Amino acid sequence: MSESKHSLSHVMVDRRQAIGIGLGSVAAVTLAGCGSSSSSSSSSSDSSDSGSTSYKVAMIMSGTITDGGWDQGHYESLQRALSNHSNWTMLEPKENTADADAATAAQSYVDQDVDLIIGNGNQFASDWAEVVADAADSHPKVHFLITNTDPTTEMSDYETLDPVETVLPDFKQTGALAGVVAGLMTKTKSIGFIGGMKLPSTITKYSAYLAAARKIDSSIQGQYNFEAGFTDASLGTNLTQQWISSNNVDVMWGDASAVDNGARQALQAAGADTHFDIAQPIDIVGDDQPTVVTSTVTDWMISQAMDEIESGSFGGGKSITASMSNGGISLGKFSDKVSSDVQSKIKDYAQQIQDDAFLTDDEVAAVQNTLG
Repeated sequence: MSESKHSLSHVMVDRRQAIGIGLGSVAAVTLAGCGSSSSSSSSSSDSSDSGSTSYKVAMIMSGTITDGGWDQGHYESLQRALSNHSNWTMLEPKENTADADAATAAQSYVDQDVDLIIGNGNQFASDWAEVVADAADSHPKVHFLITNTDPTTEMSDYETLDPVETVLPDFKQTGALAGVVAGLMTKTKSIGFIGGMKLPSTITKYSAYLAAARKIDSSIQGQYNFEAGFTDASLGTNLTQQWISSNNVDVMWGDASAVDNGARQALQAAGADTHFDIAQPIDIVGDDQPTVVTSTVTDWMISQAMDEIESGSFGGGKSITASMSNGGISLGKFSDKVSSDVQSKIKDYAQQIQDDAFLTDDEVAAVQNTLG
């Protein structure tokens, strides 16, 4: 039982290096509440008419809020957080932020005394070191939240982490959830995975995905590609068509934003009643996505960050873990192609995954060690 390899790179890099301007739009979202704050004060302790403290939040992203994946997932997490924090106002997000503009984008929000500046991905950790250091001295009410980042390994050069926190999802849980769905839905015992880049998070997700599927059926084989980028849907179509033809793949899970849309097109062409997709990181089950049977959903814990800012406990380089126990990781809706019996089994396995009683670290490592 071996996994098919497809020209893996051995260099760990960040997401933006493969993200170009103009990601394909696959889902429409409403910018309700979007736009610059009307407050003219530079303080985060402005009083609203009701007498409560008001705050501002801003988001900086490499792609767009309608990419159907990474940045849309962050935007939806922010929208959920705002729905529970009526005293917070969102400034207009900065989309398609290139490497050269990342520090300037953050500084523009610092100059407005924005209470929380969110960077959608680990690339901002390297871009913002100087901005954070300057803000800590000149704008002490400004806070930074950088997602998908391990502060111990990716922010060791920071002068201070006092105004910073990061968010790290439990990648093992995410992969395991997708894996049990794939293991129960595949008829051919062959499943596929497309990753945008060979990031540590992507490798852990795939390893847990295949390991969990093999807990359902040890004969299941996995096909993978970790170099697809995030923007070329046609590449996702071509890879999936190849795997369907040569390896009889009938279930896909992806970590490549717009590329995943191409994979779904290939699955649909092969037969939406027999070829299935597990979406990530937002819930997109619906009539317009006939192959999607469920979604692994990530919430980026922005609501918790807001609470910590309000209570004065935010910062110090802490890392918030997004997990099943705190709602950071979950499964979305099921399509009607997932029988009630299979749904029941998935829910039972999901509880075991949450309790860390389904998949061991050694089982995940056993798959990872085959990846080269």
